[in-house]
Amino acid sequence: MSVLIRNRVTIRGRGDHTLVFAHGFGCDQMVWEDVLPAFENNYRVVAFDHLGCGRSDRRAYRADRHGSLRGYALDLLDVIDAVSDQPVTLVGHSVSGMIGFLAAILLPDRFRHIIAVGPSPRYTNDGEHYVGGLDKDAVLAMLDRIETDTEAWASDLAPLVMENSHRPELTERLIRSFLATDPVLLRRFAEATFLCDYRSELSKVSVPVDILYTISDAVVPVSVVSYMAKRLPDVHCTALQAHGHYPQLSAPGELIQAIEQSLLTRRDTSAR
Repeated sequence: MSVLIRNRVTIRGRGDHTLVFAHGFGCDQMVWEDVLPAFENNYRVVAFDHLGCGRSDRRAYRADRHGSLRGYALDLLDVIDAVSDQPVTLVGHSVSGMIGFLAAILLPDRFRHIIAVGPSPRYTNDGEHYVGGLDKDAVLAMLDRIETDTEAWASDLAPLVMENSHRPELTERLIRSFLATDPVLLRRFAEATFLCDYRSELSKVSVPVDILYTISDAVVPVSVVSYMAKRLPDVHCTALQAHGHYPQLSAPGELIQAIEQSLLTRRDTSAR
């Protein structure tokens, strides 16, 4: 099966360098629709759906491969190989930031740079020494609700992670995205995401990383960003003034500006 079909890969724009945009849990590539047009004049812009999400070919989902984020990292490398023979810049939201790190550990030469928006190596708390943001028991309860009462789960989770109560249309948009995914595959992706622990892998990421994070994020608190900043070998962290876990929805203009600055800074650094 063609990777372009399997992951519903879309390619647009023009330019010598390729940007690959990867969505987070519970979404598909449409989550980037307010961001991508800003880059189409100067870059080749690629977006895709993770297996089981959006309009990906769900027949290609393999429990043995996609039971962990490493399988999604292999998928990402497949997408990159299909769209570019040169190193790319990955813009990965949430879990796709960690998926990008794992892919870069496997094949660092396929990446010029990773821009990770609200990434985390572990979402659940671990004693007093690591505050991941989420309680493991609460996560396990959430996993059960995804299949047993998907609508209620989506309605409860969306406002908590969006954190923009004065803009209910954003919460509704996120709820629609959650409900567009098959609940069985959504739960499996949730397990691979929220029960992961890749803290030991951070030091192995040799490509440059820029982390963009919001000042208030229930999913990835600042403590997680600080943890990664101490362990990624080449990293720069930038705080956005936006709130919530989805700045591409709540503050696309600010996120675009931060991505543009990251691209400019890393390009100038590599040219020296």
